[in-house]
Amino acid sequence: MSKAEEIFNKAKKKAGNKEEIKNTLNKATEKLKGLAGNSKELSELKSKLETLAQMAKTHISGEYRAFSPSSIVLIVFALLYFLIPTDLIPDFIPALGFSDDATVVMLIARKLNRDITQFNEWLDTQTQNAQEVES
Repeated sequence: MSKAEEIFNKAKKKAGNKEEIKNTLNKATEKLKGLAGNSKELSELKSKLETLAQMAKTHISGEYRAFSPSSIVLIVFALLYFLIPTDLIPDFIPALGFSDDATVVMLIARKLNRDITQFNEWLDTQTQNAQEVES
């Protein structure tokens, strides 16, 4: 079994357990904070991971419930893939370590494009509603 398949199987198991998702989310958020550098690829990786992390967070809290089970698995897979330092290209290899992470996250974001669009529209609505309440 390939490393990616192992991670995917782990994601399938964790995706059904909100506490497991929360633990994965917390670890990914911490690792994301520690990423140094400002290359375009790294900036895109951070941006996509932040979006996926926010999606996972609202799923866990029950605020947003429009994700299919397969979408949750893909979100958890992206976070896990980012977390595991010994994936296809180990993260400790300078200049290359996060290139496979970026590729996997970008592919998943592309696959989840509809979910991400709907989620962002929902976020905009939440922001507008909050502003109206404050007015």
